[in-house]
Amino acid sequence: MTDKVLAIIPAAGIGERFQSDIPKQYEYLDGQSVIEKTIKPFIESEFISKILIAVSKSDNFIKEQNFFDNEKVEIVEGGQTRAISVLNALNETNENYDYVITHDAARPNITAKDLVTIYEKITSSKSDCSFFYKPVVDSIKESKSNKTINKQDYYLVQTPQISKFNKLKSSLAYLIDQKIDVPDESFAMESQGYHVSKLEGKASNIKITYNHDLNLLRKLNSRVGSGFDLHTYKPGTGFIIGGYMLQCDYAIEAHSDGDVLLHSIADSILGAAALGDIGIFFSDKDPSNKGLDSKEIINFCLEKIHEMNLEICNVDATIICESPKISPHRNNIIDSLSEILKISKSNIGLKATTSEKIGIIGEHKAIAVQSLVNLKEIL
Repeated sequence: MTDKVLAIIPAAGIGERFQSDIPKQYEYLDGQSVIEKTIKPFIESEFISKILIAVSKSDNFIKEQNFFDNEKVEIVEGGQTRAISVLNALNETNENYDYVITHDAARPNITAKDLVTIYEKITSSKSDCSFFYKPVVDSIKESKSNKTINKQDYYLVQTPQISKFNKLKSSLAYLIDQKIDVPDESFAMESQGYHVSKLEGKASNIKITYNHDLNLLRKLNSRVGSGFDLHTYKPGTGFIIGGYMLQCDYAIEAHSDGDVLLHSIADSILGAAALGDIGIFFSDKDPSNKGLDSKEIINFCLEKIHEMNLEICNVDATIICESPKISPHRNNIIDSLSEILKISKSNIGLKATTSEKIGIIGEHKAIAVQSLVNLKEIL
């Protein structure tokens, strides 16, 4: 890509319909703010030279965002309308750009691939502006007459949109001077007679307008983490697994209480939250962790994810051992896990298998657990 591309994110709106003391772009989603998720693919896209974010003069949140000190990002003052914010940003730069990509701050579900796609669309179609759209799937009625109209004649316009830099700048300047309402950049371009092209976008590219839009995205966005743990046996009278005391002829070799199931699940939780593994927080070199109750490890993990506004959606685990037999104890282990993890038993999958007499497990010398945990936003 030899063209020079600028990105502008208008983020000066107060979001009256969202009805919150916090502007919607700064609400929490998937462990970070909405605008942080929105900006990330722009930062990752090497073909985008600069990202201008237009915010209100009274914005007290922008400095707290993780991209604030990024060298590609520049904060500019926005205006009373989207069009004014975009034009202010265009006027702020002294550099010459070929194209400008504009995108709603409250559309956090785009990817770097989407940005490449829209760029390739405008260059291949030889148009002056390109935008994503979504087909209308619901029936449509006129609000005044209550008459049904043909939905095939309409589609919904999304962002990102890409326009030729100078043409968008002159179009917005003219329309604002004429006090003409500008809903988006494609309107500005088409109103001045420029060639506009479209390509179908994704239904998941939701714009957060109302509070329930954010709740929908929180349901769509989830995190998955995997965990694995293995402990060797020694002669004994039983061991703890999933917080349940299983009576048998073995005990567990371990620094802590050796709960292989809770250890695996703890690693899954931390992995899903991108926090590392339990060894970071509970080192087996630390004497204070000797004989540690693994329920304390789980409680620590739950506190960590709650700080990120996350909770466990479901757990799936497989216990791998030749002996003892797990199936007679399965329901008791699930009951214990439900209490420890604070989730319904219906959200816990627990299976047991052998290693077909292969390796240390096959020799009845060890037990292992592999687990997956799904985290979701707390609504």
